Amino acid sequence: MAERTNYWLRRRLDRRTALRGGAIAGAGLATFALAGCGDDDDGGGKKDEDSKGLLPTAVASPTVAKQPVPGGSFSFQISSPPPSLDPFTQTSFINAYLNGLSYSKLLRFKAGVPEVAPGDFSMEPDLAQKMPEQPDDMTYTFKLKPAKFHNGRALTSEDVKYALDRYKNFEKSVHKSTQAWIDSILTPDAETVTLKTKYPFADAVQLVGGNLGAWIVPKEHAETDDAKTKMVGSGPFIQTEYQTGVSLSFKKNPDYFDKPYPYFDEVKVFITTDQAKRVADFSAKSVNLTWLFLPDERDQLKKNRPDAKFEETQGIGGHIYMRTDKPPFNDKRVRQAISMGINRKAIRDALTKGEGVADQAVYVGFPIATQVKDLGAVAKYWDYNPTEAKALLSAAGQEKLETTWDHADGSVYTQAYVDTATLTQAQLKEIGITIKDQMLPYATYISTTYQGKYEAMSHTPRSVPYHLDILTDNFSFKDGKRARINLGYINDPKLEALLDKQRGQFKMEERLKTLREIEQLVGEEQYYIYWSTDTRTYFWDPDIENYRPTAFFPYTHIMKSWRAKA
Repeated sequence: MAERTNYWLRRRLDRRTALRGGAIAGAGLATFALAGCGDDDDGGGKKDEDSKGLLPTAVASPTVAKQPVPGGSFSFQISSPPPSLDPFTQTSFINAYLNGLSYSKLLRFKAGVPEVAPGDFSMEPDLAQKMPEQPDDMTYTFKLKPAKFHNGRALTSEDVKYALDRYKNFEKSVHKSTQAWIDSILTPDAETVTLKTKYPFADAVQLVGGNLGAWIVPKEHAETDDAKTKMVGSGPFIQTEYQTGVSLSFKKNPDYFDKPYPYFDEVKVFITTDQAKRVADFSAKSVNLTWLFLPDERDQLKKNRPDAKFEETQGIGGHIYMRTDKPPFNDKRVRQAISMGINRKAIRDALTKGEGVADQAVYVGFPIATQVKDLGAVAKYWDYNPTEAKALLSAAGQEKLETTWDHADGSVYTQAYVDTATLTQAQLKEIGITIKDQMLPYATYISTTYQGKYEAMSHTPRSVPYHLDILTDNFSFKDGKRARINLGYINDPKLEALLDKQRGQFKMEERLKTLREIEQLVGEEQYYIYWSTDTRTYFWDPDIENYRPTAFFPYTHIMKSWRAKA
């Protein structure tokens, strides 16, 4: 790697070492170091220390103090137009990547600079002066920095209260379940915000600093149609232009509350839907930072741009979701059969040069997760076993099953996402499941299928797991309402009780026991059917200083970066 240490070490971590990397800090898991993995789970035999199958472990980089160079411009790629720039109505990760340019939160990720590991999800103050005061397990008090919105108005505690309340209660908000833990928001003065929780909630800090349901937007902007195409916040860059389907432009916010940031005068975001063009543009040095690339394009760019800096991250494995609330997918034997009818190793060999390992509900990259091979009896459902899969379908009375599979096109999730569906459907046909493939434009998919509006099957690359209670978002079904991304319509009282239990466990040892029960339960039920992790690589120009893409939010802390020569 040009001018850089290779931060990704292919080694196994023992449980004690992993837990040191994933320590509990205050409320919730602060750091998710990506732990190593052992045997191949698909019958490939034991792997050595340098095997492609291992999950790499990211560590902090040794850095040399350099003088920032203010000025100049910076450009990067995104893979699709954002469905909308309104943070209240969107769960799209495209929005999550862009929001940090113009919006602020109470807290923000530390990751995004060389001295912090890219898989580290610990928080630092953003709008808050410091981390919250916590007099008890249900109270979080924040003191605000003096800040202004881009429209010139001073930001106060009432603006924080308004935004969080809108995320929780606005009719069109897609973050209601994410904010369900908030009981009340108190604003004793203009610079103080106190959050009271309904119950002890171990992930409170992670949620107020996360990339969904946390951005502070002024009321006078949030309640207008302009919010769909324009960002007005208190962040480091002011949006100046949006050429639909082409690009977004930003300029430095001279009144940004965290001096001396940002360093760049201008930021340009190119919407490049074609993967080949993304490769060509960076190869031609017409863009400074790329979108993610899987192994084939990664290796091509290493040849095209040997001067470039790059970072590899292990991507969380995607999964199939189904309408488990109605036949035939309400029968766990059908779901188990589908999982055993998938040859994950063959898919990895075809799409990611064999890199990656089988994933599960508690992402196998977490140091607190059980690897699939170690799940005990339920691990068999990840094994490719078409004979047993056919037997399960027969027992369920579904020897010949015809169904549909809705999914997005490859514009955002890359062609590998579409190819994963194609290969999986072909494998499932071998066990007696005939699938009608129904591909939708990304914007249509994200606003329909990904909102739970589908009939049978679909698949997703999975949501970003920067807090453990993402499990509630995936599996909870309370009071007749499914959680934000419970796309399988899963309604399991035993699982619900375990989700409630882990949410209030501040001691990691206690929470781990509950997570083990959850792993076993969802492993047996196969509510979601998980594929494998993948290797995702970002490239950037060698003269960009103080930058490092994070594991899941690659454009974090662009405000702290600069060019060696502006």
